[in-house]
Amino acid sequence: VEERSLAQAQSQMRNTSAPSAAVNEDGLMVLMQQQQQFEEQIQQLQGQLEELRHELSTLKEAERERYLDLDTRINTLAERGQTEQPEDGAEGDNDPEADRAAYNAAKDKLVSGDFKGAIAGFEAYLGEFPQGMSRANAHFWAGKLYSDQKEPDLKKAEGHFQAVADDYPDHSKAPKSLYILAVMQAKAGEVSPAKVNLHKLIKQYPDSSEAGQAKSLLDQLNP
Repeated sequence: VEERSLAQAQSQMRNTSAPSAAVNEDGLMVLMQQQQQFEEQIQQLQGQLEELRHELSTLKEAERERYLDLDTRINTLAERGQTEQPEDGAEGDNDPEADRAAYNAAKDKLVSGDFKGAIAGFEAYLGEFPQGMSRANAHFWAGKLYSDQKEPDLKKAEGHFQAVADDYPDHSKAPKSLYILAVMQAKAGEVSPAKVNLHKLIKQYPDSSEAGQAKSLLDQLNP
């Protein structure tokens, strides 16, 4: 009788331990799935945070420049003693007020966070004012917006930065445009043209803050 009772007790223990093990395995699977979901959510949040950082950086720079625009324009006109005039035959570019209004309208959209509207505004300005007073700035901001948007258009961005570097080498945005262009090329695996632009930046703008950044990037690109 005692042996039979012992056997029954052992059988009951086995029967109760099996469901317990199954429950533990199910719980572990749930925890693993939850952890994976949390990791995916963290990655999504990190991506969104990076996008917001880019947007905030662009907005801060645009806001700061907006307050500097007037002083820069006044100083430039004072040095030249006259308002910039368009070349003969330039259509849509013979009205300084219209020129300024078109550029400022696009800039206001940028500062307000309407990035798509700002891109359209800068592109319209560049098309309407082929000899415009703010073409270098318009190219620069268009390039920034194309490169920083959620789905970057790197080809268009590079074209705008290249335009600043090639057509307006004396403009304050030229060294920064060269550096951003080189960074984009390096990230795309275009190391050779990136190095060319970095060397060009260091040679042409040795006293710029971007020159130091260019040297650091060159050290990283050189094996």
